[in-house]
Amino acid sequence: MAEGTQGRGPALQTRSRLLDAAEQLFAREGFGAVTTRAILRAAGQRNESALHYHFGGRQGLLEALHERRMDQLAGQRGDALAKLLDREAEFTIQDLARIQVECIAGLAGSDAGFRAYLQGIADLVCSAEGEFEALLERFDRPPELEARRRLLARHANLSFKLLRQRFNLSRRFILMAMVQWLRLHGHFRGQAAKAYLADLPGVLEAMILAPEPWP
Repeated sequence: MAEGTQGRGPALQTRSRLLDAAEQLFAREGFGAVTTRAILRAAGQRNESALHYHFGGRQGLLEALHERRMDQLAGQRGDALAKLLDREAEFTIQDLARIQVECIAGLAGSDAGFRAYLQGIADLVCSAEGEFEALLERFDRPPELEARRRLLARHANLSFKLLRQRFNLSRRFILMAMVQWLRLHGHFRGQAAKAYLADLPGVLEAMILAPEPWP
């Protein structure tokens, strides 16, 4: 065994158990209602310093949870974004939003952990403006940034500052809408869910491209 690698396996397992336990507890009880002690107990950890050791604290745990699922989501939509960026014809805000909605719904349908993550971040999505967007921006990937850059440049009739703000808020809107449905129904199966999800990209585009308010 290479020097320095001994114990790394168990440490990674402990880290993963803490993430899984937190995800499930946040989904059932809400982000604000779950204590650090409850997470440690659910993860089978007797050492009360384990969470601080692996994540530096509760905020670090939340960021690690988010990073894990954003990596998963980026992998899911990577091919779709690449095809969108390679298209000769111009793509629309609806095209970009549709990829986001379909990939989130697909992962929620196939991965119970991702579904728990969505349900668990509901409190954070509804938190004070700016906090959630700042967390999302930390994990933006180059293809997503490039797609938004092109769309921002294409709509010069609206101020760049306003469009950027609306794009950031639109991500909150998508997640709020999908989390609300998931919490009510527990899944995205059936015609009603399909129709609901199909409407979201159009609503989002209308929100982003609405005329600027009068000064």
